[in-house]
Amino acid sequence: MSAPILTCRALTVGYDGVRLCSGIDFTLHEGEYLSVIGPVGCGKSALVATVLGIIPPIEGEVVYENGLTRTEIGCLPQQNDVRGSVSVRDLVLSGCLGHMRHIMVGRAEKALAADAMERLGISDLARRRFGDLSGGQKQRALLARALCGARRLLILDDPMRGLDPFARDALFAEIARIRDEEGVAMILVDNEAVDGTVLHMSDTVRFCGPVEEYARSGPGRLYFAGRVL
Repeated sequence: MSAPILTCRALTVGYDGVRLCSGIDFTLHEGEYLSVIGPVGCGKSALVATVLGIIPPIEGEVVYENGLTRTEIGCLPQQNDVRGSVSVRDLVLSGCLGHMRHIMVGRAEKALAADAMERLGISDLARRRFGDLSGGQKQRALLARALCGARRLLILDDPMRGLDPFARDALFAEIARIRDEEGVAMILVDNEAVDGTVLHMSDTVRFCGPVEEYARSGPGRLYFAGRVL
């Protein structure tokens, strides 16, 4: 089995002391895919913020293992977390900031950003304002930024929100390609996508384990019937 890089132990997440979900226990390994699902308001985004160290756990702990550091984690946030006036090029470049060892953006960072934009087919949008893009273009720009920071782990928080079916399918295909070709571990927060290991959150954890076992569980049967409780 590949090496563990992230462990959550007896974790309770929430904001300003208000508990949203408790009993979160899982270990993420190199190259592993974790699907996080659950009803609105159950703390999925709070879990992301806790894993990233943006907010503290209410209880329990988040442990980076085998040398993982925050600078090796890329994150695709929800679109409303990004200013619309920034250019696509500068937005993507900002993904390099976490692992830069100098103040000025250098050739290595520019090359990394250019490569990420080329891989996602948005090189022609480099000078455009982020706020002027379509929903699908915005998500590709945010994914390019996340790739610049994702040395070992990529976190995607509700990446399909607001996208039309065509844009969703295209972005899903790109995420699957990155997962398969890059070998980067992924945490995907999306109620419409389950694969790999499933973490089903509510006020407590309803299930955590392989998707095959989830499909046979009570919460899994409800999920595949169109209900997420």
